[in-house]
Amino acid sequence: MQSSRTTRSARDRAAQALDFGAQQANTIEPSVSSGLQDPTSDFRLLTSHFQDMAPAYDKLIAVDLDGTLLQPDNTITGENLSAVREAERHGAIVVVVTGRPYVSADSIARRFDLPKGPLVSFNGAVIRQPRGGKLLFQRLVPADLTMEVVEECIGHNLHLHFYLDDELFVSQYDDWARLYCERTEMSCRAVADMRDFAGKEAIKLLVVDRPETIDGYFQVYSRRWQHRLYVTRSMAEYIEFLSPQASKGHALDWLIDYYQVDRAKTLAIGDALNDLPLLERAGAAVAMPAAGEELKAVAQFVPPNQETGVAAAINWFLARR
Repeated sequence: MQSSRTTRSARDRAAQALDFGAQQANTIEPSVSSGLQDPTSDFRLLTSHFQDMAPAYDKLIAVDLDGTLLQPDNTITGENLSAVREAERHGAIVVVVTGRPYVSADSIARRFDLPKGPLVSFNGAVIRQPRGGKLLFQRLVPADLTMEVVEECIGHNLHLHFYLDDELFVSQYDDWARLYCERTEMSCRAVADMRDFAGKEAIKLLVVDRPETIDGYFQVYSRRWQHRLYVTRSMAEYIEFLSPQASKGHALDWLIDYYQVDRAKTLAIGDALNDLPLLERAGAAVAMPAAGEELKAVAQFVPPNQETGVAAAINWFLARR
């Protein structure tokens, strides 16, 4: 168990390394953010600048928010919070890896005083410092593919959400937009014509509708944009479109490089399809009780209880190591 002095020292080194990392991120050429080259090349390029300054952790725990660490009312149970603190005392860094926008994830991290490592948001498309929000890494959807999705959604009158920088734009402010904003505690702006964003690179595009409607479109769009876009789902009502090099799995690779942690000593906890790449690349994988069969098929452990599932997962992981 680490002493409080060691923990403070590690946090100080973490802050120094993150500040340096943000400075290095600002040197990346804009074209890199949407290119289709080796998905891990610039992860390694960036982390190589400040690996020596990264805090020393023996283990890494990557945890999803919605349906995993968070309850439906955006709270975290005392058992789960206590387990996160206990993991830190055992030399682990606990990192939030979510499909939520950065501002939403950062708000949750602040409210519950979650560990102050990088926040992975937008399903791995954006990695930023918490609290200050300095950019460490991002992958954007190229402008031409962004417009392909926009045109398709307009043609089928789908409820489209468009993320540009830290702002959320919606094709219509209706019940679906209100539902999404309530879930993420975000504000949004309605725009008359999404084609006005021609030439812009989106962080993420999201379609929201009834689950039975989403089921059909997801099958079609997964095939249509295979290899050109990462098409996934985080909730039954959503389809999400991202760069093919933006996933929670890619984010885990970045975190492993940054912290220089043995992959065998990493734990991933999730509940939805967008968590599958994360669980597949971690040394230990936990699927929440409400997760789909595709996640449970790759998991080594499924907690018996949804509310305290993260605590059970962390305790299971620490007991094995």
